[in-house]
Amino acid sequence: MIVIIYSLVFALLIYAIILIWLAIGFSSSPTFISTNDSIKKEFTIIICARNEEKKIGKCLRSILDQDYDLAKIQLIIVNDASTDSTVFQAQSVLKDSGLNYQLLSNATRKGKKQSITYAMQFVQHEIIISRDADTFTRSFTWLQSVSDFYTQHQCDLIIGPVGISDNEGILWALQAIENNVLTVLNCGSTFYKQAFLASGANLIFTKEIFLQTNGYQNHINTLSGDDVLFLEDIKKIKGSKIKYLKSVESIVYTYPCLNFQTLLDQKTRWASKFKINSNKLNSALAIIGFAANAGWLFCLFYALLRPQNGELSLIFVLLKLLIDFLLLFLASRFIKNKGLIWYVLPVGCVYPIYTLIIALRSVFLKPNWK
Repeated sequence: MIVIIYSLVFALLIYAIILIWLAIGFSSSPTFISTNDSIKKEFTIIICARNEEKKIGKCLRSILDQDYDLAKIQLIIVNDASTDSTVFQAQSVLKDSGLNYQLLSNATRKGKKQSITYAMQFVQHEIIISRDADTFTRSFTWLQSVSDFYTQHQCDLIIGPVGISDNEGILWALQAIENNVLTVLNCGSTFYKQAFLASGANLIFTKEIFLQTNGYQNHINTLSGDDVLFLEDIKKIKGSKIKYLKSVESIVYTYPCLNFQTLLDQKTRWASKFKINSNKLNSALAIIGFAANAGWLFCLFYALLRPQNGELSLIFVLLKLLIDFLLLFLASRFIKNKGLIWYVLPVGCVYPIYTLIIALRSVFLKPNWK
């Protein structure tokens, strides 16, 4: 038994080293502050929507409220065979806005990749922003920060930050903490030119790089992956430039899942794309993270059941909680959620169980798509 525990301690050491390395990358990545440059780039924003009648209105209003010359914006909404009033809600917000927009509709559900591919033939500008219909911005300078960052760096792909909107309860905290920690890891890995995550909820890329990767054709049969697998295709192109936009102004917020089953379905969908993802850092983090969380559960129960021999197991449990807390503290300096700090300990205790459930579901169950 002692050999198993020592092996788990070694795994925790590797886990800590990788996280510290990525945390240093995050801290070393400069925070971008918009200069309100007089140059305002032209953008095409593509939003794919399916049954988002309750959320698309706020999404569109947060775009219309931007302190930006909206004459430089083209908006394309692709309605993916919604069965609710998504189209009506979108039209009611946009009809008198004066914004250059097109509302396309799929006769049958096509998924996000095919919807974006369909929209590309109508794109008028070189720089494209992918947004989700269930997102919104708090900042009125989101577009300005993207424009200034692109003007300064001329990237093929810009990974924009995504936050979970404020709420309450441990289910919300679980999602917010996980998202914020992944933000640190994502920004840190991009600093080392080893980006492994991206979110289509806030993704900026050029039309040219989309054509060079042949769109999503390399993984068109995988329903998910318009972000992460697209990122991997871009990395294969020699000389491609990828940056993370570390800016509070540029954060796009999405809503937390309101029940555990919905959250499990969402995470299972997201996990499905990693089966064909060849990124070694992604695989290493997944394996080490799984081992650390499984080891945490093992050591916790061993320390409880065999307290006379559980000193080392208890040290493992406390060290992992400390590592995760420090990482969350670093993340919270960037994405600030009200009251999240009070949930750190309970989330730290349930997170290992949560990750094990997701891992098992991703192996044995097919993803359930909306």
